[in-house]
This record gives sequence, C-alpha cells and structure tokens, in this order.
Amino acid sequence: MAEKFDTAESYQCPICNENNNCCNSTNKSLAQCWCSGEFFPQAIFVLVPYDKLRKSCICKKYLDEFQG
Repeated sequence: MAEKFDTAESYQCPICNENNNCCNSTNKSLAQCWCSGEFFPQAIFVLVPYDKLRKSCICKKYLDEFQG
C-alpha cells in the first residue's frame, strides 16, 4: 500500500478519517501489518482525495465495506 510515513495523518484512513491501525505508519517493529496481506481494488483509490493518496492506509473496516 502506502510508503512508510509516521505523521498524525498517517494514522487515519484517507476516506473515513478513522484510525487505520496500520503498523506501517506507526511502530515498524510490530512485524507485518494487516494491510500487507490484503487486496485493495483499484476502484477504492478513486475515493481517496488526491492530496491524501499514498500518505496513509485505507482502514480494514472501509475496505471490508467496499468489498462487501
């Protein structure tokens, strides 16, 4: 997914602004993040505002709702 960032914005889903629980943007020593094993359909990225692209991870809740 996104490059590794550690900013306040990187903790938020760029679509719903909830906590994305992505350890790629927090403590990198936590091992592989949940998002590394997920499939993100290309269509979901259309929902991300341009200025937030590749700055934070889409949250699992929103990903599941989108695919559901």
